Parts: sequence; C-alpha cells; structure tokens
Amino acid sequence: MTKVFVAIDFPPEKGGIHDYAYGLISQIPSEEVTVLTNKIKDTVESNQFDRKADFEIIRKRIYWNSNKVLLILSQVILILQLIILKWRRKTSEIHFVNVFPVGVAGPFMKAFFGVKYFPYVHGLDVMGMVNSRLFPLLMIILKRSDKVIANSQYTKSKLIELGIHEHQILIIPPGLNVSKLSGTVESVEDVRDKYDLHGKKVMITVSRLVERKGHDVTLKALRQVIKHIPNLKYLICGDGPYRGELERLVSLYGLDTIVAFTGGITDQELHQLYECSDIFIMPSRDIKEKGDVEGFGIVFLEANYYRLPVIAGNSGGIPDAVKDRVTGYLVDPMDDIEIANRIEELVVNEKLAEEMGNNGHDWVINHCLWSHRSQLLKKLA
Repeated sequence: MTKVFVAIDFPPEKGGIHDYAYGLISQIPSEEVTVLTNKIKDTVESNQFDRKADFEIIRKRIYWNSNKVLLILSQVILILQLIILKWRRKTSEIHFVNVFPVGVAGPFMKAFFGVKYFPYVHGLDVMGMVNSRLFPLLMIILKRSDKVIANSQYTKSKLIELGIHEHQILIIPPGLNVSKLSGTVESVEDVRDKYDLHGKKVMITVSRLVERKGHDVTLKALRQVIKHIPNLKYLICGDGPYRGELERLVSLYGLDTIVAFTGGITDQELHQLYECSDIFIMPSRDIKEKGDVEGFGIVFLEANYYRLPVIAGNSGGIPDAVKDRVTGYLVDPMDDIEIANRIEELVVNEKLAEEMGNNGHDWVINHCLWSHRSQLLKKLA
C-alpha cells in the first residue's frame, strides 16, 4: 500500500511549498511513496532531479491556469492518473500538498475507490479564496477529508473559524533541511569585501521582496538605530516586486551606505552571508485586505540554525517558529520604535544575542528538522 503525494509545487523549482513537500516526502520509505506533480518548462532540470530521487516521481499536466477549459482538462488527467495509481500501486492515501484545485480529486477518489485523502493548508491558499465563487467547493474538499493538515497553529485557528472541526485538523509545521545549509566558509572574506561588511554589525533578511515581509518598517527603524550604532550593515537578500519601493525608501531615509540589496543568490553565498551576520530580522505582518499572511516562516529556523537571534513580526504562524525571548523577539510588525529598540538591544548586549542564538540552534536541531515533522504523519494512522 502506498501514499501518493499530489503537488503542483515541487522541486527542482524553488519555493516554500516546494521545500515543504520534498522535506516531508524525503522522510518516508521510498517504496511507500509516489509523487504526482506538474510538468515544468525546464524538462532537462526536472529529469536530472527525478533521476537522483529515491522515490517515484510522475510528472503530468495536472494543473493549467491559462483558461477554464484547460483547467478542467488538467483535473480530468489528474483523476485518471490517480485511478491508474490506485490499480498499479494499491494506493491507500492521497496527500494533496496543494489543496486547490487538485484537491477536487479527493472527494471523488474517496467516494468511488475508498481512498483516504488529506489536503494540506499553508495559510494563503485558503484565506485568499474566502471571497471566491469557488470557495464552497474548497470547503467540500476540506470537510470531506479524513484529516486536514495545517502548517501552524494560526492556520488551524483560521480553519476552525471557517467551520472545520478541531479534531479534524493536524498541525505539521515546515521543517528544516540542514543539508541544504551546509557549505564551506572559504570565501567569507570575499562576501565581506563584496558587501562592505568588515568591522560591521550585520543584520540580514532573507525573503522574497513583497510588502508583508516588513522590510519597509525595518528601514524606518534603522533611521533611529544608526544614530547610536553607525557601524550597522543591513543585507536584504532576495528579489521581488517590492524592491523598487524599498530602494526608494533607502534613498529617502539616507541609508544608501547602510543597506545592501543582494538580489537572488546561490545557496553557497547565502551560507556565507549567514556566517557573517549577527541578527536576522523579518517583521512580517498580515495584510488583511489582500488575505496576505505569513503561514509559518521557515527562514527563522534557518537563521537559528546559524545561531542568529531573530526579530520577527508577531503575526500569522510566526509564533510557531519563534520562541519569544528565548530564540529571539516577537514584535509588533508596525511599531518601528519597538523594532529599533530590539535591534539595539541585540547589538549592544552581545551575551544576550549569543544566548538566544544558541537557544535557537538547540531548538532547531532537537525539534524542527524534517525527521521530527515526519513523525507527525503517524498520527494519521
């Protein structure tokens, strides 16, 4: 009997849900799992990735978003493929890592073939559909499932508000893949030269550059901080649609020598930048009118793994990732004064920063790896 994981988002493409899917699946015995995922444009890269995987990966066109006809056709292809797998692999469970639209196949497979199914909810995927005409269909998928998997306590609370019974929800938070974070530090001096980090206290944010991540409020806080700590350097790693606005704010606030935008970087360079840094900051906030919320925040665990204390917005699912005053600080994501005070405290009080960083490393190693998260799957039995 096997588990089939249906994932629109899956490596080698990059993203939070992609990492979540692979991290969890990689902990399951390979003979017990099949991944059914969407075809991607870069077939050479996907073929290379699939050959290296220990488990079976099938790539079909299971999701089309260009028009309604193709969307419906892709779901028919998905159901046919699931029926074939039920016959060929004796599927006992179907896990929909993306709840919609692929989760539509869940009630069908359960009703006609008696297969258990589990939709995974990451926050935005459900909350962003509340006002959609398709929302009733989403609720059918969730309510008829055997269990709904939520990525955080926050996501669970939102599901309960929507009418999903608490006993039907299991929380499996994202875990950390430490092998991805390994690397040599031979070129640390090179990145210090590249971003002018010598003799500086270094603060870092790693994320896509979108409004909810809180870079703008961090920049506002920096105006206060640099009055007392002029040797601070702030690295903004990543790219995205909000970069132009952030560059405008940097210029407006006179922070051109303080802030460096790295753009997209390799895992190796990211490893080196973490090694050079003293504090991680990302005061993410909910943007309710857009249904935009931080479902968890795996980067906080990443930073803790490198023994960095973190400053995080007290919003969404972030409190599941950050232990307040133990591994870092949870702050009001709109309060630039509080954020400035926390930055100064961690820069000035090196003993406190080291203690929080060490606490964070222990928290990650002992509780937050994918090997720990996969144990939660046993609760579905």
